[in-house]
Amino acid sequence: MKLFTEFNPTTHEQWRAAVEKELKGLPFDGTITTKDEIEEIEFSKFADQRNNSSPSISFQRGAKSLNNDWFIGKLIEVKDEKIANQEALVALNQGANSLTFVLHKKNILWNALFAEISLDFIEVQFKTIDEDQTLNLKESFGNFSKKQLILLNDIQIENSIDKSYLGVQLGVNAFAVHQAGGNAIQEISFALSAGHSALHQLIESGFTIDDASAILRFEMGIGANYFVEVAKFQVFRKLWATIVDAYHPKENCSHSCFIYAKTGFVNKSLKDPYTNLLRQSTEAMSAILGGVNEIQIQAFDKYAQGANRSLSERMAINISNLLKEESYFDKVIDPLGGSYNLDLISKTIEEKAWCLFQEMEKVNGIGTEQGLSILQKKVNETANLRKEKIKNGETILIGVNKFPNPDEKPTEWLEISTYMGFEPLILEKS
Repeated sequence: MKLFTEFNPTTHEQWRAAVEKELKGLPFDGTITTKDEIEEIEFSKFADQRNNSSPSISFQRGAKSLNNDWFIGKLIEVKDEKIANQEALVALNQGANSLTFVLHKKNILWNALFAEISLDFIEVQFKTIDEDQTLNLKESFGNFSKKQLILLNDIQIENSIDKSYLGVQLGVNAFAVHQAGGNAIQEISFALSAGHSALHQLIESGFTIDDASAILRFEMGIGANYFVEVAKFQVFRKLWATIVDAYHPKENCSHSCFIYAKTGFVNKSLKDPYTNLLRQSTEAMSAILGGVNEIQIQAFDKYAQGANRSLSERMAINISNLLKEESYFDKVIDPLGGSYNLDLISKTIEEKAWCLFQEMEKVNGIGTEQGLSILQKKVNETANLRKEKIKNGETILIGVNKFPNPDEKPTEWLEISTYMGFEPLILEKS
């Protein structure tokens, strides 16, 4: 049976008539419009084929061709090589297949850190202390693996990027905007501006557009607004492809990008900790449906004072395991393809994100004081709005401002470091 020939298409008028019948006399336009002050968007809940768009150059739907699989990430703090090695081995045995090593000391005993870890079969990423350690790691890494060295170091836009970075992949940290309480539009705009600045520097240093685009990775947060988050990742891919296309790459794959997404702590609670597992699960689902390449679910009590994180670390990895092995989220490419409502949300976010990106580009991007201040002001306004809505009960966070846990045990949040002037936001502390 050919479904698309067996059934007649439903016209816009027929859909509208069905909606008006369900509204039982309520006005059609006002009732089905959603206005989200935090995300700065307004759109109709009613969408049909007229809202569908398929631009000629678009990686909105992603570049995956075999399945919708993603890397399961685990972050390892390296203060003692043997302890870090044991943590890495435990995470790999639990299902992680991507490790991010955060190096907290200058001289690393690489053999001790990598003991019994088969680097060629997993994704490995590093956050180094300085450029000297980066170059030392690049030299040492070649002895352990034939894979490209991946650095998730936050690219400081004012620093030079030269040919010494050949064979290295670099991270652009837009996650900081998410953790500061910024919305999807602001996070996309930061990632575009920071990525474009890095792209320009690489080309000025002698890289081709194809080599330069392959070097960059984008570290982004995952928020709680389900369909907005799905749209965020799709919109970013599309707009990044638009930027790369302006440099006329020879390879079509240069339009695509690698998105490393991770959960943050804006909406997490230490008062009612296990509600966080539900939050993290839906956040992971939206990122997967958005087609990200890697997900790192951070233990919800990572910044809790004196916490024993063995259970929360295990559950963080388990969420991805369950979504793969029991819910089969890794099997279907672009499972939300054809959702007219999602296309409508994406179009709205796309227009505003591109306008904000252009506003920053007029003053030479996020790397300038003026460009950074434009975004900082908007992020601060959004963060304050989030706090206000929590305070007046307009936004509900279970365990924080609604249904407090009667067995609550007092636990304090540790401080989270700032990045480029973006102050981390945790609503439970506000």
